[in-house]
Amino acid sequence: MNIILIGMKACGKSTVGKLLAQKLGIKFVELDQEIEKVHFMDKNEKLSFREIFRKHGAAYFRQLESEVLKKIYQEKTAKSFILSCGGGTPLDTNNQILLRHLGKIIFLDADEKVLLPRILKHGVPAFFPYPSDPKKSLSELLVKRRPVYKKVANKIINFKSESPETLVNIILTLIN
Repeated sequence: MNIILIGMKACGKSTVGKLLAQKLGIKFVELDQEIEKVHFMDKNEKLSFREIFRKHGAAYFRQLESEVLKKIYQEKTAKSFILSCGGGTPLDTNNQILLRHLGKIIFLDADEKVLLPRILKHGVPAFFPYPSDPKKSLSELLVKRRPVYKKVANKIINFKSESPETLVNIILTLIN
């Protein structure tokens, strides 16, 4: 069984996904890293997913993200995996369909007070509508994104300061 982790940037999808994959003995796939690989192959330009977004814009990034997700779907093998999606991945209707077909979707719904300092640790993201007011940006994004995440998810885990290990144990309980 494949498990897809969705949620806002910095909610812990990658950290939890890697731990969960180790615990289950299956492959971990980071969608942003796959995007970086495909971008490099297409443009011969080595950039991080953040730099791709900044340099080439949201439309290019989202198109590339959808292409990579389709590729993952088409290459879906008999082996199970954990997929950590970017925060914007589930916002696209076609991506939602692919995600549902890929496996069980778990929304890691982190408290806003937990998210903001984690996000700002790497600077203000390019997709924040108000770069000078990160708190307002995050609040508005959560109002838009949470309903989509909830609609797409099979299971939702609301959390504040639980450790990644605790979240992994909660997921294991939910999938068994």
